[in-house]
Amino acid sequence: MTKVLKIPQPLWMEPMLATLTDARPAGDGWIYEPKLDGVRCLVFAEDGRVRLMSRNRKPLDAAYPELVEALETGVRGNAILDGEVVAIDPATGLPSFALLQRRMGIRNAVAARRSGVAVVLYLFDCLFYEGVNLTSLPLLDRKSVLRDVVWFDEQVRFTPYKSTGSEAMYREACARGAEGIIAKRAASPYTGTRSGDWLKLKCVNQQEFVIGGYTDPKGDRDGFGALLVGYYDGGILRYAGKVGTGYDRHTLLTIHAALQRIERRTSPFGGAAPTGGDVHWVTPAIVAQVGFAEWTPGGLLRHPRFIGIRHDKAPAQVGRERAITSRAASRSASPRSRP
Repeated sequence: MTKVLKIPQPLWMEPMLATLTDARPAGDGWIYEPKLDGVRCLVFAEDGRVRLMSRNRKPLDAAYPELVEALETGVRGNAILDGEVVAIDPATGLPSFALLQRRMGIRNAVAARRSGVAVVLYLFDCLFYEGVNLTSLPLLDRKSVLRDVVWFDEQVRFTPYKSTGSEAMYREACARGAEGIIAKRAASPYTGTRSGDWLKLKCVNQQEFVIGGYTDPKGDRDGFGALLVGYYDGGILRYAGKVGTGYDRHTLLTIHAALQRIERRTSPFGGAAPTGGDVHWVTPAIVAQVGFAEWTPGGLLRHPRFIGIRHDKAPAQVGRERAITSRAASRSASPRSRP
């Protein structure tokens, strides 16, 4: 009988990330989960205490104290779990990133509880349990452990998945206004990097961008006119376009106040970017989630709209997401050759 070597529970484990694709992978050996429009959350449960951490290692305990309480009694033993915090829009029944915004920036547990925004944690993976690193196990085995490790309820939920019917699942998600689906190789290990073993199929184009400036408002608009956003390419911040829609008055004033504190005299963008007396440059320290129709041939966003501020993403990690093609997705579905 093989003896399992137990090791101390690590303080941190890098999250595994999905790769954008434009087509469902062909072949068997994949499972499909809903793509949740929320905030990635790693759960560290040890000796009856729970820590919540974002994907860029920021503590989330104060933002979601009710989840901490639920997990302190809901996790059997010491474990590291992976999931997504979402706020459900009562009108649509779908996760709403805009609604979650009202919780994301809070760093006080009392204020979080008074926000009026209820949150749910969807768990989808178990990386470590009772002194054993599970990341080398196949995904479905880790999910089996996850089911046994947690008492699931309405607040802490097991992320549903399917092994068939992905095309219908994707069409239904898009028809309901959801973000899309995630395809995961059923036998894949947990690599802690971005991987082709996890693929995201989005119903609409959206990704993170770094704010590098803003323009003055026009007419009776408050705050600012548009955000100037970009992404990093080889260490250079490339300009991607102006985002002038998607804001309410409160958002305009809140973001404007934050941007005024980080204004600078020179452009943070490398290469072409707007100029003029109404342009204000800022230190590239804030990340925004932006939806858009498509990329233009010139590398700019067509019809961009603001979705929210991302407190869980580091600016330096924001690059342009490029979907792998349907041919590449099909190749990734083929069994990998043995070394």
